[in-house]
Amino acid sequence: MPGSDKAIRRLIFVASFFLVCSFAVNLIHAQSLQKPHSIPPQLYPKSSSTAIASNVIPNTYLVRVSSSWIKFVSLEPSIANLSSQLKCQDESFGLYRFVGNESVLLELKAKANLAGIPFTYQPEHYIQRRSLKPNDPLLPQQRYLDVIQMPLAWEQGMAGVNRYGDTLVVAVVDDGMDTSHPDLRENIWVNRKEIPWNGKDDDNNGYTDDYWGWNGGDSTPIIFNSESIFYGHGTSVAGVLGARGNNGIGVSGVIWQVKMMPLLCYSTKGADGEVGVVRSMLYAYRQKKRWINSQGKEGANVVALNMSVGLDKAFANEAPIWCAMFDSLASVGIISAGATTNSNIDVEKEGDIPSLCLSDGLIVTSSTLLNKQFDQAGYGTTSVDIAAPGGDVYTAIPRQINPASPYKGEQGTSFAAPMIAGTVAWLNSVVCKYYLDLMSVNSDSAIGLMRNWILTSVEPNKSLDTVCVTSGVLQCFNAWKKMDAWCMLHEPTYGADDIVSAKPILFPNPSLDQSFELAFPMSMPLTVSIYDASGRVVWNGVANTNEKIEMNRKLASGLYYVDAKVGGDSTRITWIVN
Repeated sequence: MPGSDKAIRRLIFVASFFLVCSFAVNLIHAQSLQKPHSIPPQLYPKSSSTAIASNVIPNTYLVRVSSSWIKFVSLEPSIANLSSQLKCQDESFGLYRFVGNESVLLELKAKANLAGIPFTYQPEHYIQRRSLKPNDPLLPQQRYLDVIQMPLAWEQGMAGVNRYGDTLVVAVVDDGMDTSHPDLRENIWVNRKEIPWNGKDDDNNGYTDDYWGWNGGDSTPIIFNSESIFYGHGTSVAGVLGARGNNGIGVSGVIWQVKMMPLLCYSTKGADGEVGVVRSMLYAYRQKKRWINSQGKEGANVVALNMSVGLDKAFANEAPIWCAMFDSLASVGIISAGATTNSNIDVEKEGDIPSLCLSDGLIVTSSTLLNKQFDQAGYGTTSVDIAAPGGDVYTAIPRQINPASPYKGEQGTSFAAPMIAGTVAWLNSVVCKYYLDLMSVNSDSAIGLMRNWILTSVEPNKSLDTVCVTSGVLQCFNAWKKMDAWCMLHEPTYGADDIVSAKPILFPNPSLDQSFELAFPMSMPLTVSIYDASGRVVWNGVANTNEKIEMNRKLASGLYYVDAKVGGDSTRITWIVN
């Protein structure tokens, strides 16, 4: 969607939000956020029994009735508003979709019966998909993806952008990330406004050479060092969250296409104090704030932050600056996923950070085995929100450890948390524009909704009754169903709105040589034509997105136009060669 249309839509939304929708949204918000890290008990069923079949789409019905009769009866003043709820799906067949209270349909059916008109309706159901699985050869070893319903969820969408075409970014606060890993490199965030290693702050964001992200520990742009290789923790976390899916190699992340922002929080110059964590969180906050203030022209659209680091046996009053950062991140629309301790302790009695940070922008995760049973990690019935598989997690490791096969099994809450962060990012890729508009004007309410979709859709497990607030395990597809029901209620036609494709981005630009890349959310073949300022063709070629393109000729310094065709879409980019 063009920027002007997007701005107009959001301006209209702001007005309607406060005049029409604020009561309903705030009611939902109030119910979900009555107190930090707590949700009313009725939202968390302790068993799987329910009065409504789990595959029924709430308040949505299919109706078959004569379309001519519907047109006639719609003229009656008593049911003139029916058209806003009853939408024709196939006129000749007489097929309609109704969104609303069933009592309205019962009245309409009674009216049809009196007129001798056949009238049939039924609840609409979610189709039981046979699941989509990527072609990554090590996927059979990633059994945790089935546990959290990812193959079912992937059927709903796999884009690395939202419905406005905004690239989705997840910040990863950890010990660095292997930018050369074949399963990660296409999904690692790059600051396109920064020219790497020239010693300048090219984009004037306060950080010099922050091309790959930032090292909060040493306050440098080095986000992968010898300790990143030795421990390999951040690379493994990134593999769970966002290893490139369906690329024919290695493993798949929870979200196939995403941009992961490496934030190294450990120092090589002394003790690993929490200043590195705070500075890393500040970098993510400032990049998102910059993105908002520039209307997407600068910074990064960070939607989630993963934190698989922490302080054992510490309380919130001992880390007030760290804890307050979660609210700061939430204020710009960033939801944080935090891993609780791996020690089998009651964190509310013995302490843990980030578990005890009281923020509605933070989802704290404990760990289960693949059979969804509790896996001897930190627990707390008011501070730990949810559980996800943390045992037998097969993921990426730094390529330098095993160049032939940089993968291995890991375990711990560190690898459960990125399943939450990945779910947040994935839901952002499929959610309706109405939600995205809400996030732009009231991030608290939007985060409250996302939090509820995830936390109220768990699969309950008795072993988790005294472990976490929800007593359950992450279920991504169930979360999508709750999101879909909300979107259908507020934007009934959103399902017909194709997710916008991102435009390729040329970098470096300006360029010092004859090579460049065209960045895109996925690897795809493309054709490239380059024109000089007079419109003369100076180069034609074929290549792939996200790969270096080398020309077989030298270009003179000056202004050029690059026409890039990806799929059926063409984009013209102005390119400066120095």
